[in-house]
Amino acid sequence: MNTDQLMRKAAQYKKWLEQYTLNPFAYVINGNEYYLVNYHTNDPNKFKGYAVISLDSGPSEEYRAALLPLTLFSGASANIFNIMEPRSKIHPDFYKHTIEAIENEVSSSGDVSTSDPIVKGKSLFEKLMRVQTDFNQIYNKYEKYYDNEILVKHVIGDKDIDDTLTALSKLDLLQFQQGVLLSEYEEILPAFFQAVEKRNFKSKLPRESWKFLMGMKDNLHILDDRVAQFKFEQSIKHLPFDEQIRHKIEDTTNSGKQLIKEREKRLRGPAAK
Repeated sequence: MNTDQLMRKAAQYKKWLEQYTLNPFAYVINGNEYYLVNYHTNDPNKFKGYAVISLDSGPSEEYRAALLPLTLFSGASANIFNIMEPRSKIHPDFYKHTIEAIENEVSSSGDVSTSDPIVKGKSLFEKLMRVQTDFNQIYNKYEKYYDNEILVKHVIGDKDIDDTLTALSKLDLLQFQQGVLLSEYEEILPAFFQAVEKRNFKSKLPRESWKFLMGMKDNLHILDDRVAQFKFEQSIKHLPFDEQIRHKIEDTTNSGKQLIKEREKRLRGPAAK
């Protein structure tokens, strides 16, 4: 990847006062490498236009053909790092510490009913911990793959795109699963949080785990809104998980095609119609 030459090539399609960002990977067609460039204001989130560029001498048809795979990979990987990465910072131990505190409370009290809110809360936290463990494993595996392969070879192929879309789909679905679980236990959660405060769980949990627990409590009022955002996931939740992933990939691919159509007038360079 010849960054200096590519940046000069990208500058050819820049308008006055614009900045631009070069994606650090190419999609190869017939041995020709094609890169995606985004043009924006000083704020990278304020999109102005984009272009497919190359240092090779491929025909304009190849520039156009590279647009969808570059758009899909760029968008999916950005979503993984920008949206999923903060979620991956939630350590399963945050759930585990609360589960252990509940077990100790039940063991020491000896007369805790199965209808007690903390017992029901334990069941929820066990399920959330399993989902969070899966989530973190998928995210960490993808981050390692991106850093050690994509940023080393600076080239993507169809398998890289499929793997990235699959990882994003799984992470999205696991987030949805967590929301569904919280919704299913929504009625007992106020009593659960009241019980852990009354029984002084603050003194029984590590500081960060208690902070996480109280964060969950503070966000209960937006739970329904968050779950409502997963309309597509809601429509396919009755399917086996592998089928859900396939539908998610198809939906993301269709969204990528629609995005290209909507941004047609902002496309610059040989790929523009």
